[in-house]
Amino acid sequence: MALDLAFMLQILPDMISAFWLTIKISLITVVASVIAGILLTAIRMMGGKISRYSIIAFVEFTRGAPPLVHISIIYFLLPEFGIVFNEFWTGVIALSLIGAGYSVEIFRGAIDSIGSSQVDASKAIGLSRIQTFRLVLIPQALRLSLPPLTNELANVIKASSLLSVISVNELTKVANDLIFVHFVVIEVLIELTCLYLIIVGF
Repeated sequence: MALDLAFMLQILPDMISAFWLTIKISLITVVASVIAGILLTAIRMMGGKISRYSIIAFVEFTRGAPPLVHISIIYFLLPEFGIVFNEFWTGVIALSLIGAGYSVEIFRGAIDSIGSSQVDASKAIGLSRIQTFRLVLIPQALRLSLPPLTNELANVIKASSLLSVISVNELTKVANDLIFVHFVVIEVLIELTCLYLIIVGF
């Protein structure tokens, strides 16, 4: 079966436009996930019992429930309480929360692997708990957690395809629309796959 290269070139501008929107969603999600993960890890380690168990519950929910559930909660449930986001920010917030949940566990595991001797040494030279976390633990935890963090954030980025259900014009949504309009499947899916591989690969 020969591919319709002319059609692939014809739809490329639409796919590229969706590609850049998906890149934008992915970049914001990755940055927000890491920052939120660091902050929540700090609260979990240095906060009180209520804070610690609240974050544990958050982590279990974000890791245990399907991404589509998080998207649906923010898009359908929060407006019932007067909290409304547009489709783009609904997707970004949902994916960032999922990424933050995974990041907290990854950072916690990395910090636990550092050992207590460095924490004790930090206390000995007069560093506060916050200074120890910021200057001693986090730099090492970021380095140690980079491989698993990269893998999990790649999974979160791939979950951006679910944003098509709330009409965000990311890659999967545009690809489905093109298939519906032109009744051409293989060529669209080839372009879709290649563009996702570029996003996740970089």
